[in-house]
Amino acid sequence: MKWIPILVLILVGIISGSAPAWAHRPYFTQVEKVRLPDGEMGEARLLNGDGILGPDPIRAIIVTAEGRLLARSHKSHSMTIICREEGQCLIFDFAAEKILEPVPSSFRQGPLVPGLADSDRDELWELEDGLENWGFASRDLSTGEMFLGYKALVSSRWPIMAFNFVIGALCALLLAFAITILKETIVAIKEKGNWFFLIFMTSLAILIIAAMALFLALVSGFFSLLGGLPLGLWLASLCLGGVFVPVCFQFRKGSRMRSGLEQEASFAEPPENRF
Repeated sequence: MKWIPILVLILVGIISGSAPAWAHRPYFTQVEKVRLPDGEMGEARLLNGDGILGPDPIRAIIVTAEGRLLARSHKSHSMTIICREEGQCLIFDFAAEKILEPVPSSFRQGPLVPGLADSDRDELWELEDGLENWGFASRDLSTGEMFLGYKALVSSRWPIMAFNFVIGALCALLLAFAITILKETIVAIKEKGNWFFLIFMTSLAILIIAAMALFLALVSGFFSLLGGLPLGLWLASLCLGGVFVPVCFQFRKGSRMRSGLEQEASFAEPPENRF
């Protein structure tokens, strides 16, 4: 398994080379048509700010057809809008595991919201800044809504989940490598003695391997946080990658055992029955 450190170095290089720029202007990530209480069509938008070294904060807003602000939610780091019918949408706050419902009685006639063009982004700072929020109320998700929301989240975040899967698989390979080193050390101590030196070198190797695995897990967690992936999905994708490796090992071991049994059975047949 000498290739494992090489894979780790390649992975670190890819991550370093593709790291995003930290500072940027606010921007809209999702815009959906919604039906307002007066029957007119407006828009629900997700406004992303600048998280600098953390995840970009997201807030939901509702605007009229003319672009006038009606409602502005609190900030979160993981939101999405799912529309089931024309104008009937749900706003999910995955960080709090809540749904944001518009409350028409608390709507305000706010300022005009800049458009969606890139040239309008400089005017979004005032709308994105601050903690004041109005026009929404939070409620718990039903089982069906939770399934619907996480299904949409997985569909939109599958690249980072695939990345976590690979990280989990690499961590499992590192663990298997450490176990192999430990087994070989025990055999060497029984055969050759010199246990102090062998135990020292084995402990050092296992410590380095554990540090590599921890580093990979932290990188995975950091980029999952930046990507707005909830803790549960991060752990699930990471653990799936970790489970994938021993399952493959067991499958390969079972295939070898079946192949060996078939060969033994063929050799055990009388020569006249082999043809």
